[in-house]
Amino acid sequence: MTGQSTPTAGDTVTADDTVTADGTLRGDGPVGPGGAPAGAHRAADGLAARVARLEAEREVLRTFTRSFRLVDQRAYDSVAERCLTPDAELEFGLPTPHRLRGHDEFTRHLRERVAPASEMVAHVPGLAAVEWERSAQATLTAYVTAWHWFSARARLGALRPADWTAVGLVEDVYRRHDGRWLIARRRVTPAAGLVAAGSPPPAPAGHFR
Repeated sequence: MTGQSTPTAGDTVTADDTVTADGTLRGDGPVGPGGAPAGAHRAADGLAARVARLEAEREVLRTFTRSFRLVDQRAYDSVAERCLTPDAELEFGLPTPHRLRGHDEFTRHLRERVAPASEMVAHVPGLAAVEWERSAQATLTAYVTAWHWFSARARLGALRPADWTAVGLVEDVYRRHDGRWLIARRRVTPAAGLVAAGSPPPAPAGHFR
């Protein structure tokens, strides 16, 4: 519709029409609630959705980084509570394949297996790619380099090179739980071999479950 006129019952408002302040029809776009152009409402809704998506992605990335930082800080009792959903499933291919489920099992693994063997560890995450398969969950993929210093070699000094360095491919699924984006599934596999430098720790018997 071109030009300017007062809309009547027979008028059809097209995608190029808008209504001016005096109620006349102008060829710019359809009418939305409150007399505002519908295109403006759609734009506002689209902008709000994009902002919400960006905020969610930032929270996903914070949870991703925090999950490694807490391990590096030996805050073992906080990792599951702050980073995992209660029913989280985790599968690790380093240093030996093992699976863990839920908060209790993961925390027990950190306390009983990781803590005694680890003097220090530093995880260095690479660039992460976040994809939204559907609104209810997000997937994240990233490489993470882990530098390990073992308690058994502590006698060699704290300033020694890392005893074992490995690069893992991390594949996460995040789900919103109690208002937070948390890890629902995590899979870590060797990116290019078990050892990037040094030697891995001895594999405990019966570790895969």
